[in-house]
Amino acid sequence: HLRQRYAGPKLDINSEDGYHGLVKENETLVEVTPAIRAIGALVKEFRIVNKHHGEAPFEIIKKADGYAELRARRVLNCEKRRNYKFDIAAVGEDGKESPR
Repeated sequence: HLRQRYAGPKLDINSEDGYHGLVKENETLVEVTPAIRAIGALVKEFRIVNKHHGEAPFEIIKKADGYAELRARRVLNCEKRRNYKFDIAAVGEDGKESPR
């Protein structure tokens, strides 16, 4: 009896390079490079996981075209904090998370 390997969603990214995001002053939309996208399976949502330095005041909004956008939950004060580091996971329709 062979076990089938889980073929859930996978982030469409080179994991060594990761994502890089910039947010302009007084805006909440984060310009992310490369674009956040999952492949391989239907995605229910994208989730911020593994916050390296506490709170990550961002949310990931799934769009209809398979991509997602990253938004700050509020206008950020870049004089207080300039960088945030966190991981992103795609969550499949069955609730399983992609590798980060």
